[in-house]
Amino acid sequence: MVAALLDVQNLSVIAPNGTLLLDQISFSLGKGEKLGLIGASGSGKSMIAATLCGLLRPPLRVLSGKILLDGQNILAFDPKAWRSLRGSSIFQIFQSPATALSPAVKVGVQLKEAAKRAGRDSKSCLPNALDVVQLPVWVQDNYPYQLSGGMKQRVLIAMALILRPNILIADEPTTGLDVLTERDVLQALTIMAKETGASLLFISHDLRAVSHVVDHTLVLSCGQISDALSVADIGVSESPKVRELAMAARDLGLKC
Repeated sequence: MVAALLDVQNLSVIAPNGTLLLDQISFSLGKGEKLGLIGASGSGKSMIAATLCGLLRPPLRVLSGKILLDGQNILAFDPKAWRSLRGSSIFQIFQSPATALSPAVKVGVQLKEAAKRAGRDSKSCLPNALDVVQLPVWVQDNYPYQLSGGMKQRVLIAMALILRPNILIADEPTTGLDVLTERDVLQALTIMAKETGASLLFISHDLRAVSHVVDHTLVLSCGQISDALSVADIGVSESPKVRELAMAARDLGLKC
């Protein structure tokens, strides 16, 4: 049995009007494990990612539960401890990568800052990280706004390779990408997880992308985990929510 690196216990998040946005969410993520979190838009996937990274914004708040990282309840951390945790222990790749990159700072400078934070030699680790994610060295001389969406996603994955976090959260990383760029991003994610040994939580509504990255998935519906199953079982599941997602994925596949 894989030891749990991350253990989420009965996590609930509430809105100011009393609506439960996450309701008793519980799951664990083992060392080196790759787990999918799937569900329709608005089901609470990104809210889980935000809570795991200490980025839940008021007036939303955690009502109850624990998030144990190596046995420590990180929900009890103060802002300084959260800042230290993000990047080094938990790294998130956002749906919109531009939000995680400073628009006024060249890519190379931002990657060097990551290397400095990780205590690594930028002259050796930067070229290797860019090579792994199949980015040319000239991207270092560009600002993020000069790069495509797929290139910005791979810059973030290169940054994760440099920082070598214990947990990588990829929140809808292929949204809006063409199929060729999507392939490159998924390949970079897989290689990054393999090279660093990081655990991966892959969040998406795209079953095609999920099937390329993970073996097991949790299905989220209306802020609750409705099912836990292997990727291979998604197409034959009797669960209405799972069947709805699988049918939508098949319809899209037929139209491509």
